[in-house]
Amino acid sequence: MRKILERQLENLHKDFANMGSDAASAIQNAIEAFESNDENLIHKVIDNDQNINEQEIYLERKAAQVIALQQPVASDLRILITILKASSDLERIGDHAVSIARAGLRIKKEEKNALIEEIISEMSHHAYEMLKQIIKAYVKNDEQLARKIALSDKKTDEYLKKIRKESFSSMQNDSKFISSGTEYIVVASHIERIGDYVTNVAEWIVYTNTGRITELG
Repeated sequence: MRKILERQLENLHKDFANMGSDAASAIQNAIEAFESNDENLIHKVIDNDQNINEQEIYLERKAAQVIALQQPVASDLRILITILKASSDLERIGDHAVSIARAGLRIKKEEKNALIEEIISEMSHHAYEMLKQIIKAYVKNDEQLARKIALSDKKTDEYLKKIRKESFSSMQNDSKFISSGTEYIVVASHIERIGDYVTNVAEWIVYTNTGRITELG
């Protein structure tokens, strides 16, 4: 019975890691779509989001089955709860990736701001690396790495402040930039939320190890 449970948990770990990898790819593709206004890539991000949604549903169903049929002990239950909660965070990251990709179509090429887009590129790369690292922390059950990644979310908040500042300044100088400036702020806000969800996953990793829900952000 115990060996069956361990095998099921191992499979769930692998499935969660795959979902995390897909969410990271979604961020990469979303930013590329935003910068290039590539409609094919935008549709790719949207289609991939459906896949991420289905992965969350699958993980929820399999975790619930394990809880119902295998009589997991407390430490196993923490793992299963982490998978349930953290997969929901990954699903929301996929949703934000779709919003980022779609925003590119709403900014006219002649209204693009090179400085703001450079900051957005740096911010998105940071969020992408946070997600890649948190999946690594999950696979290795590395609580210290999870805590370190959560602390790095402060940098995401700093990027958002920079983008807001540059966007508001440009809007004040040119009223025609108001629409584009607003979109830049919205995109940056989506990336900032991705950082928050990565932090949530970090908190669930800590919970797996300690049994305590700890705010790391």
